[in-house]
Amino acid sequence: TPDDHRLWLHQTAHFSAWYRTLAPDLAGYGRSPAVGAGVTLEDQAEACWQAIDRVTSEPVILHGNSMGGGVARVMVLARPQRVAALILSGTGYRPDGAAIQLAWKKRYEQEGIALRHHQVLDHFSEKARHWPLVQHYARMIVALDNEGTLASIIAMNQALQVPDSDEFYAALDAPTLIISGDADRNHQAAIDLQKYIKGSVFRTIAGAGHAVMQESTWEYDRYSIEFLSDLGLWTPETRNYQLEWR
Repeated sequence: TPDDHRLWLHQTAHFSAWYRTLAPDLAGYGRSPAVGAGVTLEDQAEACWQAIDRVTSEPVILHGNSMGGGVARVMVLARPQRVAALILSGTGYRPDGAAIQLAWKKRYEQEGIALRHHQVLDHFSEKARHWPLVQHYARMIVALDNEGTLASIIAMNQALQVPDSDEFYAALDAPTLIISGDADRNHQAAIDLQKYIKGSVFRTIAGAGHAVMQESTWEYDRYSIEFLSDLGLWTPETRNYQLEWR
C-alpha cells in the first residue's frame, strides 16, 4: 500500500517470456472494488486465489512486496499445495510493527489522499526518489484515484496492525526467497524474517529501497531466476538465458 499492480510492471513484462504472469490489483487498489473497515489479509488472500483460479488450477510462483508479501504468506497457508515457490520483498519480521501502520492510518485520516504521492516516493531510496522515471511512476500511480481508494488504504493499514505469530511462520513450508534493499527501513526486519521461515534464502541489493523490484529490476530478476533455477522451475531455455546473463 498505496501502490497497485503496476509496481510489478517490469516483472510482468520480463517473466511473461516464460510464464503466464498475473498481477492483480488487491481489493481497494487500482481498478478493484473498494474495501471497508474490518477487511483482513485473509480476505485479500482469498480474493487473489479466486482470481488465479479463473486462469489455472496448477501450482503458482507467488511474488509479494510489503503488504503484498503479507497477503502472499497467507495465501501459502491457505493453499500450500498450490504454491511452488514464494518470493518476498519489502517485508520482514516485525512483532512490533503495529505502531508503524497505526501512524500511516492516522496520517491518511488527517491528510487525505494527497499523502499517497508522498508514500509512493517514500518506497524508494533517497537518491532514487529524484529520478525522472520514479517521479513519473509516482504520478502515474496516483492518477488512478477511484472512489473508495482512501478508505481502502486506511482499512488496510488497520488490517496490517495484526502481527503474525511465530506459529504462523513455522507453518510456512513453501520454498522461499527474501530479497531486500539495504536502503529499505525494513532491511533488518527482512534479515530477521529469514530466521523464522525455515529453509528460506536471503539476498541483499545494495542501495535499493522498499520498491526494490522497481529500483533495481535487473538484480531482483536475476536473484529470482537463480532461485527458481535451483528449484528446477526453469526450462532448459531459461537456464541457458541465466548463464548468458551472468
